[in-house]
Parts: sequence; structure tokens; C-alpha cells
Amino acid sequence: MENEDPILKALQAELDKQMEERNSRSVEEMDNLSPKDMFLILNFTFGEESPIGFKKTISDATLDQIPFLKLFWEYLKIIAASKELKLTTRGNLPRKVCLELYGKGIVKEDYIESGFVKLSKESDSVVLQSLKIIGNLSGITKKRNNKISLTQKGNKLLKSDKKEQLFKELFIVNCKQFNLGYYDGYSQEAGVQKTFGYTLYLLLKYGNEKRELNFYTQKNLVAFPFELNHFEDRWTTPEKQYEHCYGIRIFEFFLKFYGLINYQRERKFSKDEKIELQITPIFHEVFEIRTDKFRFKKYKNFS
Repeated sequence: MENEDPILKALQAELDKQMEERNSRSVEEMDNLSPKDMFLILNFTFGEESPIGFKKTISDATLDQIPFLKLFWEYLKIIAASKELKLTTRGNLPRKVCLELYGKGIVKEDYIESGFVKLSKESDSVVLQSLKIIGNLSGITKKRNNKISLTQKGNKLLKSDKKEQLFKELFIVNCKQFNLGYYDGYSQEAGVQKTFGYTLYLLLKYGNEKRELNFYTQKNLVAFPFELNHFEDRWTTPEKQYEHCYGIRIFEFFLKFYGLINYQRERKFSKDEKIELQITPIFHEVFEIRTDKFRFKKYKNFS
């Protein structure tokens, strides 16, 4: 094997250096993140090298305030008590279980609370459907012979000292594996779920102040303008459709269920409805900015 040409080696080293500098340079359209930061935030959101992620330790006091975790815990207890929870002929949770779980008032849904939908079965509630689907996706529960039961993993996590692990597993499955578009009629190609890490970053930076949903919509569309290609100019503009899709998938039927945001509607269910949101105290007890992980080292100002 011939020795590597020193000139070519030096040229490659210089090209690598230039690429590294470019990928570490702040980009205004990405809210001053570098391409390398954005790559890690989107693809390794909760990894060790990501500039954002879970706090290393989440207190029991905080975990006890997370609605979806609390409701999921109650769901697991019902399954554990019955050994095998028999489903309806259509494979849904029994009516009695639906009424018992939702009746605890841990997670409330606007359509049910307003009387627009009367809860009588699993499909009437987004959160109840999510419990069952995410439980199976995470391997905490399993469905066999039209019955739901706990797996070995589920029995292990149904212990008070495992709540932090349970929460983190649920949350990651919820945002990475579960199809957040399951409840709406928008294209499954719409990328609001794929760019969730960036939303998490924006909330860490700007979320302390109450802001309209449109603030986060515009930040996303500046960073990912190609997302509008998934929305046709039909009953309203692609921008409005994107915002509605974004609001439903990320905020209303996900982060709100975990008690991580205050999500307020004005002029509910109308074309002119106004949505404002703000992170809750729980949010900063769960997630953190890791300033030492940013590739753009001068970036230090976070709220």
C-alpha cells in the first residue's frame, strides 16, 4: 500500500476544518443555532451530546405533578389488578375503565369538558387512546387474545422508585415513536413531529413569557420553510393549516397532557380563535439547556 500523499492529506485536513467551522457557525434562520447544534437537537434530542435534554434527576415531587404520568400509573394499576384486562369486541378499553380513568379528572380534554363530546367509549377521548397505544409501543403493556396485560418490563416499572424511568420512557415513545398525527386529518408527512427537538429548544429559551402559538409557528417556518409543501392552499392558507396541525400535535394533545404548558384558547373552535401558551414550573424541573454542549460557544443567553 502506497503512503498517502502529504499534499492530499493536508488538503483534506483543510477541507475538514472549513466544514467544521461552517457547521459550528451561528445561523440566524435557526434562531442562532449552528447546523451541528440543530442536527443534535433534532436527531439526538435526549442524547448525552445534545444541547438540550432531560435533567439528570427529576424529583418525586415533580413527577407527582405530571398528569399523563399519573393517569398512566392509574391505568397500569387497573391492568395489574385484573391480571388481564379484557377489551371490547373492537379491541377498545371497556366503558367502565374509560369512565373510571377519565373520571379521576387528572387529564381533561376541551371537547369533553365543553359537552361537545360525551364520553362513553375509548374513541371519545384522545388521552385514553394514547394511554393504550403508548403502553403497547413502549413494551410496558401487551395485547394478546384481545386482552391487555403488563409485560415483565411493565411490572418492573410499576414501582414508586421507578417513576422517573417510567416518565422518560413514556415521553420519548410519545414524541419519537407514537404517531402524533393519529388524531387529525393532516398529511402524515407533515414534519412537526420530526422537528420536535427544535420546539423543545424554543420553549426552553422563550417559554417563560406567555406568547401566541403563532410566535412558535413562525420560528419553525423560518427554520423549516419546506414544511409548507405538505399543505395545499384549500380552505385556508398553508401557513394557517401548518399552525393548526402544529398546535394540535405538539401542544394540545401532547405537551398539555404532561402539564408542561399552559395552553389557553380564546374564541374556542372558531376561525378567529387565539391560542396563547407558556411553560409551567414543571417544564424547567424536567428539561434543561446544556450551554457547554453548544457547538457555537458564544451562544450563552437563555431565559
